[in-house]
Amino acid sequence: MNQKNLDYLKEGLKYLGFGEGLNDKLAENISKKPVQFQLKTENQYGNDKVNYVLDFKKGSESDMYFFNRYSATLRNESGEERTQSFYPKKNTGITAKEAYNLLSGRAVNKDLTNAEGQPYNAWLQLDPSQKEANGNLRYKTIHEAYGYNLEKELQRYPIKELNDITSKERLIQSLERGNLHQVTFAKGDKEEKMHVEANPLFKTLNIYDENRKKVFHENRKQPENNVEIRQAEDEKKRTGREDLNRESGDTAERKQKAGKSKGMKI
Repeated sequence: MNQKNLDYLKEGLKYLGFGEGLNDKLAENISKKPVQFQLKTENQYGNDKVNYVLDFKKGSESDMYFFNRYSATLRNESGEERTQSFYPKKNTGITAKEAYNLLSGRAVNKDLTNAEGQPYNAWLQLDPSQKEANGNLRYKTIHEAYGYNLEKELQRYPIKELNDITSKERLIQSLERGNLHQVTFAKGDKEEKMHVEANPLFKTLNIYDENRKKVFHENRKQPENNVEIRQAEDEKKRTGREDLNRESGDTAERKQKAGKSKGMKI
């Protein structure tokens, strides 16, 4: 058995959120030297359960095994089911928890690399209305240039955790991983537990009450003076013009690239 290869695969499982519970089965399967094999596991997230099937394959010219793909199937409490395959690369990619968040309809922020090898950052969200040939849902890819500023959007709400640097960083990181995160809304002398999630497509947050029932944005802070009101209006107009120009440019580009996929594989 190639111990270095085994250790590398264990490291990948841990980084991708599968922990160490599969390590013994991983070693056992590799010791038998099959061409390929699968490992299965499941995670419970609240009332939702996700089943994972991990695919490993032996290299054609060596005794090394590669973690090429895993599929995640979400069965929520209402009985609905949705499956998506994810493709790790060099022990990085969409984690098990991020897969659950994507299947739940939330967006995940990732550092990615384009076809030319150039790094970039974007929010990813599954589009349930479009499928790839392999059955995967296509991704909506929301780039930095789109103008979604998560930290700025958070500041528009009376979130108590923003007053502490550590809590603020933890909140932002959690939302970037696609989590639905509990926060405290401070309203005068009263505090109220709420849940928030990032909504980069609409440049806002989704707000839920303590029972996870969606609420509207009456909790958003209002500008405190006329200057802030004018600044907010100017920002809205500027962003609207940028979006319109970007949409026009995207339309022209789509016409030039007709027939090509809008989705993105990772």
